[in-house]
Amino acid sequence: MPIDYREIARLKRKEVSNRKIASLLVLSRNTVNKTVALMSASQRSWLEIEQMDDETLNKMMNKSEMINSTASFVVPDYEKLGKELARPGVTMQLLWEEYMDECRLSKKQGYKITQFKKYFNDYLSKSDFSQVIRHKAGERMEVDWAGTKPCWIDPDTGERVDGYLFVSSCSFSGYSFAWVYPNMKSSSWIDAHVRMYDYYGGVSRILIPDNLKVGVTKNSKEEVVLNRLYSDLADHYGTTIIPTRVRKPKDKATVENVVGKLTTHIIARMRDYQFFSIDEYNHQLLIELDKFNRKPFQKKEGSRFQMFIEIEKPQLLPLPKHSYQLAIWKKAKVQKNSHVCYQKRFYSVPHSLIGQEVQLKIYNDFMEIFFNSVYVHRHPLLTYENELYCTDPTHLPKDRTLYNDWTAERFIRVAKSKGRFVHQVVLKILTQGKAEQKYFKDCYNLLKLADIYSDQRLDIACQLALDLFARPSYKNIKTILSNNQDRKSISTHQSESKGRFVRGGDYYDK
Repeated sequence: MPIDYREIARLKRKEVSNRKIASLLVLSRNTVNKTVALMSASQRSWLEIEQMDDETLNKMMNKSEMINSTASFVVPDYEKLGKELARPGVTMQLLWEEYMDECRLSKKQGYKITQFKKYFNDYLSKSDFSQVIRHKAGERMEVDWAGTKPCWIDPDTGERVDGYLFVSSCSFSGYSFAWVYPNMKSSSWIDAHVRMYDYYGGVSRILIPDNLKVGVTKNSKEEVVLNRLYSDLADHYGTTIIPTRVRKPKDKATVENVVGKLTTHIIARMRDYQFFSIDEYNHQLLIELDKFNRKPFQKKEGSRFQMFIEIEKPQLLPLPKHSYQLAIWKKAKVQKNSHVCYQKRFYSVPHSLIGQEVQLKIYNDFMEIFFNSVYVHRHPLLTYENELYCTDPTHLPKDRTLYNDWTAERFIRVAKSKGRFVHQVVLKILTQGKAEQKYFKDCYNLLKLADIYSDQRLDIACQLALDLFARPSYKNIKTILSNNQDRKSISTHQSESKGRFVRGGDYYDK
């Protein structure tokens, strides 16, 4: 049965698949594939072929002529293109367009997109670059805890101690990392990722974990909610975390496969070693891991290490300047003195946030402050006993009021100006302990009472407090003023002074 070339060209112009054409025209799929390939190689459009006369069309489709004509085609360098295809964002369409640009510049014929892709896929399926069909170099890393537990001996008790094996793998090259931890807590999970990125010397664009509680809070069709620490780690390294779908092991097939192989190659090989600490185990683990990564592939040339170094590592995102540090989050309210309190020490915050609740992100040696998830400021953590305040002067109001000058000298000077007994009370408050800064807030609140009740009433209230208490406090004096005990004392003193000698507060201190 003769082949209707025009009808094939017409159907291809309508974007009908080769399989469908074979069914419609009662032809074998192989015949249709070859015919379409020859038509594509002619560099003519489907409409041009459809409008050809019989003689020209038959001449074009003559196999011997096509073989001679295809000899002039520029054959792409598929090995080079395979490496380019492994790079993120690069597609076959883009590579074909660049290939055609080169052909036009050299005034030579190039393959049509259909044949280009066919020959390219044939090459990839038979070469070391078969992985680029499914994965891009540097695009994904997969992480998980292995089911098999490594173990070592407690040197003190002689008992066996079980650990937990963290495993990661680059989806493209299969290059792997592993490390043993005493538990699967959040701190171990985060530390494992930090070590992993340092081991690889770079970061993938996507990170694929399982739905572990230490990493993923919620994973549904509607939303994915990550653990805050895990989300912070992703932000720090500039990667995107995409957890596997629930009950979809193929989403993490590479690392699942690696776990099985690592169990055989590493844990099984180390079963007869005697380790007396987790550090000893991890030291030997890295030696065996390097052997595993350098082991030649069975069905193709090269190794995981070779593919990673030559193709994948150059495509990884660079590591940040500093490794991620584990942090804890706390909430705190900004006090009237523009400071927040953490572990009985005070850190300044812009005065515009007074009265607001902020979030403290606390590391080993510094603290970051956030308001509504927006970064505000960073302070070093105070560690010495006499260090109570860490203040950035720019955080304080421009119209500097009393509480902006938190020094003992300032409080004493202002107290003296308000009255002899106010001065005495402030001195007693500041000398209660070694760290006078601890009592600055009490002094400030005490002196502010003068703005409400007047300097004279505050001084009288302090005199009464000195009579009544060995260590008068702000609360004592505020109670005296709010109950008008100072006014009653004035009335009593005035009535008694008409016929009696009135002893002062100094008399009762004797």
